Amino acid sequence: MGCGCHDCEQLMQPYMDGVLSEEQIREAQEHLERCPGCDKRFRFEAKLRHFVRIAVDEPMPAELKARLAGLRIAT
Repeated sequence: MGCGCHDCEQLMQPYMDGVLSEEQIREAQEHLERCPGCDKRFRFEAKLRHFVRIAVDEPMPAELKARLAGLRIAT
């Protein structure tokens, strides 16, 4: 089975989660090496995951919480 853009998109999240077979990993990596569009998307997704992980680990400053609470619209 060749890994085209559609196949690569279907494999992207499982690839990042580390749950693919060795053959699927190889196919995805080969596709990313020869497809700038998919490689760019993969790098974006990897950076997004990194920033989400950081955001979850960092506590929100009290001042920011207060400012956000002040923006809420009362119903």
